[in-house]
Amino acid sequence: MPLAAKSFVATVVLVIIGSILAPSTINSAAILSTLPYFAILAMPSIGQHLVIQQRGLDLSVAGIMSFTAVIVTKLPDGSTHFGTVIFWVVVALAVGALCGALTGAIITYLGVPPLVTTIGANAILFGLTYWVSTGASVQAPPMLVSFFEGRALFVPNTIWVLAVVVGAVVFVMTRTVIGRRFIAVSVNPAAAHAVGIPLETYGLLTYVVAGLLYAIAAIMLSGYLVSPTVLCGLPYLLGTIAAVVVGGNSIGGVTKGSVVATIIGAFFLTYLAQLVTALGFGGSAEDLADAVIVIGGVALPEAARRLRLRYG
Repeated sequence: MPLAAKSFVATVVLVIIGSILAPSTINSAAILSTLPYFAILAMPSIGQHLVIQQRGLDLSVAGIMSFTAVIVTKLPDGSTHFGTVIFWVVVALAVGALCGALTGAIITYLGVPPLVTTIGANAILFGLTYWVSTGASVQAPPMLVSFFEGRALFVPNTIWVLAVVVGAVVFVMTRTVIGRRFIAVSVNPAAAHAVGIPLETYGLLTYVVAGLLYAIAAIMLSGYLVSPTVLCGLPYLLGTIAAVVVGGNSIGGVTKGSVVATIIGAFFLTYLAQLVTALGFGGSAEDLADAVIVIGGVALPEAARRLRLRYG
């Protein structure tokens, strides 16, 4: 079965279980309230997916999201002027892409391991977040709140934004030369290099695109939550990796992977969080579930590989 089909089946099974244990989680009001959180998680998960597919791991997602959220909430200073709000939104997007470019350059051209680089970048970004925000939460501009809390054709606007981004990413990955080369680099870097594909360029651009997606997610989160905390990006550090794993994608990036499967994985996790809450468990249960998913996604394939090597 394709990865997307597998993750879809797993999600359907979870929803069926949820409908039995907590029927309130599948009514229309509950689903509509879940969709914005799903869209906000799915957006950075796409970026994490691209990085993982290139045999990396981006732990700067939390710092980039928190910092760019501060840019679109603190710096506009409650402005209702369209030009001012759009200016800071563009700045936030540019900062996200720039952060991705800097970490990508260090990893690609200096050879520093992704884990070390992105942990360091994350710490620096959280420091900048506290410096700019002075540690206090600020309300997002009314324009952002109105848009990201609004709906079009009864569907939350966050879903429409996600649909546009997903459509663009899937089109590039499946229908363009750039997408095919990206997949070739992730599956077999040596062969890709032999046919003249610039590995460094694709490695750098992967982190740039990921940083941009993290910034988009932070803007969506700021508008929907109205007053995001200075640590608003922290839950997405583990959540994005878990979404990739639930989608059945390899953490090692040795297969083609599936962006659609990762998005379905994000819905799986969002519904799981709602189910855990409905059953009366705290947020720690959700974090524990994400941790188990990530550890299992790394440990089980490695255990299977060692068993194959040992027993043929």
